[in-house]
Amino acid sequence: MTIARVFLTGLAASAMALAFDGDSFTAKFEALPQAVRETAKAHMENAFPVSISSAKGEQGWDYQVNTRVDGKYHDLVIDEKGKLVAVKDETDLASIPAAAKGTIEKQAAASKLITLEKVTEGAQVSYHAIMKDDAQGATVQLRVAADGTLKSISPNGSGK
Repeated sequence: MTIARVFLTGLAASAMALAFDGDSFTAKFEALPQAVRETAKAHMENAFPVSISSAKGEQGWDYQVNTRVDGKYHDLVIDEKGKLVAVKDETDLASIPAAAKGTIEKQAAASKLITLEKVTEGAQVSYHAIMKDDAQGATVQLRVAADGTLKSISPNGSGK
């Protein structure tokens, strides 16, 4: 038991070292604006860093810091001024409100659920689902409010 625990601790440390090595996460993290780094650090306490991406939005640059917590993804969207815009957490149908689950299941009747995430934007919570209809070969992306209201649906939606 002790040997297994030591092995797992060593394995976790090695994985962390790889995640922070070279031109990967650490270099990209250090290149972020200071306000973005500070916000990310404040929200990454138990998270395993994975990647960083950025996109130019209507209000300026948004940065997405992708992490994993307890084996599930936990992504932070932060604007260039350091404001936390959204938190995206991987989830499953059993963990979401019944009304949202019902709307997603109705829309996904002939489709396979690929990903489901809980998106928190300030006090607003919604659920984003990406589904694949194998018969038609189409991918559909849904956004559903916690109360089950279908906020958007886009055929051929892209991944997370």
